Amino acid sequence: MREPKIILEEVSPYGNLEAIVEQDDRVAHLYLRSPESEEFGLKTCWIRNLAKAPDTLDVEGMRGGCSPMLPKEYCLHPEGREKLDPDRLRIVWFPEGDGVALMEDGEMLAAIPSWSGFNGFSGYARDCTGESSMCWKLDDPTEFHARVARAEWFWSQWNHEESPWPKYQDTFMRAYEAVLGPNSRYFAIDGGQWPPKALVLFDRTDFTYLLTIGISIRPQPAVEMHFDDPAEFRRFEFAACFSRDVEDETIFGLARYLSGQSTLPWNQFTFFAHGHTIRCDAFARDDSLRGFTSVLLIDSPAAAPELNPPRIDGERVSLLWTIPITSEEQALAERHGSRTIIEHFPSGLPRHVIGHRAPIIGQQGGGGHADTGHESK
Repeated sequence: MREPKIILEEVSPYGNLEAIVEQDDRVAHLYLRSPESEEFGLKTCWIRNLAKAPDTLDVEGMRGGCSPMLPKEYCLHPEGREKLDPDRLRIVWFPEGDGVALMEDGEMLAAIPSWSGFNGFSGYARDCTGESSMCWKLDDPTEFHARVARAEWFWSQWNHEESPWPKYQDTFMRAYEAVLGPNSRYFAIDGGQWPPKALVLFDRTDFTYLLTIGISIRPQPAVEMHFDDPAEFRRFEFAACFSRDVEDETIFGLARYLSGQSTLPWNQFTFFAHGHTIRCDAFARDDSLRGFTSVLLIDSPAAAPELNPPRIDGERVSLLWTIPITSEEQALAERHGSRTIIEHFPSGLPRHVIGHRAPIIGQQGGGGHADTGHESK
């Protein structure tokens, strides 16, 4: 048996995953791996046998590091097919950044979507006829092929000379300014990298608002594994509101923090939604707020202005308001759900306003970490 040869290799547009197509003289496989994330691991999907299919899975060969052939009971072509020609192959990355499809002459050969690696599922293969440990047949290819087509369209619009960003930016700005009036300051927060992102400050007589634009260009990873209707949760922008007694240094500290957090879902293959908590050091220099070591994300809290961000590709954009909480409050939210914190906010300020409130259950320093659960409003 000849040593496996890599015939196609590509890094994701987000720079944190590698897609690899490898074949020897018996079998071809699609691999997806993260050089930096052990949690993501290595995902693999069979593409095709290049020789006659075995009766059973060669477990001993796999233990010895041999790429497995698909048993004949799952093969559309049990006698095998020709080797893959790299000149006919192309990788399509899903916009969520955690999945790929392998195309041959415009037709999908195999795919590793975001839900690969769960419940015995590895990926989809065109030449598979059932559900094996190495690949599944697509029962209804129409819907998944439409997903691939949408992914191709997504990238094509950003590869065009005329970027959609100005129109995107203008649509959000009009929605924000229709409620809050003219903006006071505008900051690019993308560092010159794709996707374009910005943070807008609205300094009003009652409150100061910070709102992001551009985070929602990309749908978030992993949402489909947690929600029946992922279109309502895949996209978000950050929002923050400050009472007039909060210092500018604190406001701009949170602005820097939100800029950094705007890439976290795609870097760590996770998502933000209502009720999640994240550790936050943006208040450490404010004597009145330094006891707050995390933020709670709330979607459409009562009394918050209805800013009505536009839908993106038919999907809702959530405005996630950032609310400071202590480490004890964050731990309570983890144990009993974020609703426990939300329902006990003091009545002096609306829930979405960052002001000098007293902690609900204490004000000791400490850490916190991302709460991957979701709590309904």
